[in-house]
Parts: sequence; C-alpha cells; structure tokens
Amino acid sequence: MDIKRLIRLAAVIALPLIGLALAVFSSPTPTPTPTSTPLPVADADEHQLFITNGCAACHGQNGDGSPIAPALAGHSEATVERQVRTPRLQMPSFTVDQISDEELELIADYIASLEGEGNEHHEGMELTAALEMHHWMALDAIEVGEPDEAIHHVQHIIDLLEAGDHHDRMEAVLEALQAGDVHDPEHEIEEMLAGTASPDLSLRDLHLQQAMAAIATDEVPDALHHVLHAQNEADPSAADALGEIVDLLNAGELHDAEHEIGELLSGEVHAD
Repeated sequence: MDIKRLIRLAAVIALPLIGLALAVFSSPTPTPTPTSTPLPVADADEHQLFITNGCAACHGQNGDGSPIAPALAGHSEATVERQVRTPRLQMPSFTVDQISDEELELIADYIASLEGEGNEHHEGMELTAALEMHHWMALDAIEVGEPDEAIHHVQHIIDLLEAGDHHDRMEAVLEALQAGDVHDPEHEIEEMLAGTASPDLSLRDLHLQQAMAAIATDEVPDALHHVLHAQNEADPSAADALGEIVDLLNAGELHDAEHEIGELLSGEVHAD
C-alpha cells in the first residue's frame, strides 16, 4: 500500500473520532435536577428589586425618605405589602402585573430589615397630610397584627399635634396600645381620622377603604368586619349594595365584592 492511500485511510478513521470528541467537549453541562423547591425569585437582590421597581425613586435609594415620600424604617413586611397593593394618600398602587407577589415579598423583607426609627416620615409633607398618613398607617398596623408598629405611628401623631383634645385622645390611644389593647385604639383612631385628620372622609367610606385593603391581601374576615361596620354608618340608599357585598364576600367572590365597593366609594350607587 503506497503512502498516499495510507494517509487517506487514516483521515477516514480519524474524522468521526474528532467529531465525537468535539460533540462531547462542546456540549453544555447537563442541568442538575432540583432537589428542593426553587426560590420565587432565585438569588434576587432585595435592595436591587427595591430600586428597579421604582420604590427608591420616591423613598430614597436606601429607603431613608425624600422630599416627596417618607422614610420606611419601622414598617413590617405585612404593612408594606398592604400599602403597595392598596396605598394611602398620593402613592400609586402596584398590581401583580407590575410587581409580582414574589418580588413584593422580597422588597417587603428588605424594608423590614431597615434600621432606624423613620423619624423623617413627614419630611416634605404638609402637617395635615402627615397626620392623615400616620392615622392610616397605625390602623393598617393594627389590622395586620403589628401593635408595635401602630405605637410607632401613634407616637408620630402625638409629636406632630399641639396640645388639645386630639392630642389627649391619642395619648390615651398610646397608653392602651402599650397595655396590649388594640380594639379600643383601633376605633378611636378611626374616629379621629374620619372626624379630624381627614374631615372629608366619612366613617362609612373609611371602613370601605379598609375592606378594599383587606380584600387585596385576601383577608376576607377583616373585609367582612369593615363592611359590617360600614353598614352601621351608611344611609338607607346604600343598604342593598352593602348587603350584596356581604353576600359576595361570604361566597368568596372577592373580585365582584371589590368592584361593588369601588362603585360605592366613587358615588356610583344611588338610591332607587
């Protein structure tokens, strides 16, 4: 056999082997089978989520407040989640399409980890707006079972108020909260919010707003609680609508209940 034939034969044998070697060494590493449930947002940086989802634009890069929004230290995960879905005052709401539940949980965890007392809550805000905000946040804290956070906001209210009836009543609220009572302080704060801190807000509409917040976080018993209170404060023209909302909540029809509450709040429900 001459030398040329030997070279051609060697090439025929070698090429498949080279191809096999290239296939083996260039193939991606097989993905290991998960041994546990993956995180909702795998290895997500909580602070980065806080920034990229727009929270830092108003509340500061580290949640320390700005001229247009309060500092966030001192807030629990539950109240953060409630505020994001059903915000108070000028803050826009964020739906699950904008911030997923998984991302919101991580953002709320970041905010709950912030150190400090949040003493700049009212920075850049008018006194009346700051008072209203702290009343709402105290109520929300009570709703989600965070009495220490409620105390935090009630103390801010006392610090902002001048001597007088409102100041004295909030001092009594603070003492009751510190003694472990949340029921009476909740109703007292509601009355002060609807009657003083936000005079244009009726008790009926306050309870309906609280019901909306409870529905947004799937707290159906709380939503029912507030709708029943709204019934006590409502005029006869809204009786049928409120009764229908109670039926919808009992049936688990939360979306329809939310829609009906929205109509009541917007004034679209009138007497027959």
